[in-house]
Amino acid sequence: MNLPDESYAVLNGVYLRKMVTIDVLHDITAMPADEIRSVLDDLATQGLAVDVGGGNWMLEQPDGVRAAIAAYDERYSDLRTSQDVLTWYERFEVLNAQFLTTLSAWQTSGSDDAALDKVLRLVDRQIKVLTSFVGFVPRYQRYADRFEAATEKVEAGHTEWVTSLTLDSVHNVWFELHEDILTVLGRPRDVAEAEHG
Repeated sequence: MNLPDESYAVLNGVYLRKMVTIDVLHDITAMPADEIRSVLDDLATQGLAVDVGGGNWMLEQPDGVRAAIAAYDERYSDLRTSQDVLTWYERFEVLNAQFLTTLSAWQTSGSDDAALDKVLRLVDRQIKVLTSFVGFVPRYQRYADRFEAATEKVEAGHTEWVTSLTLDSVHNVWFELHEDILTVLGRPRDVAEAEHG
């Protein structure tokens, strides 16, 4: 299945978020809402996505998930043997472990400002790291943009933008990025987590 870029962007957004609204897909893809709606309707016609009510969309099981994975295989299989990409991924996993530890420390600190500052410094490092990967996967620039938008909200005092599950929060963007990288590399999450603790 050779999906147009717009269809792939929406399908992938639903795949990464599991259940998603058009507004969130707009945050993920930067596509206009009416275009997203049109793509979702087309994916539904193909039996790949389903409107589950309340404005939420999911992928059809198993066809939608299978289509999303197949699209990764078509687009990124050549990256899976690139030493530069694999080296970048190993560096990402080190940063990922630091982020998870630091985020947990902030949550258990009672939202201490110094702990939050450490979280935001790691996000800033991630934004810089992403710029070196955009040459391999250009759409990863969108992750950097989303991190910047979320951290601006946090720095303005809206700390719900750190971990909220319903916003395009720092945590949500990071989680999606990790899932995305693993799928680009064709590596199941459980295997990657076993290797990197």
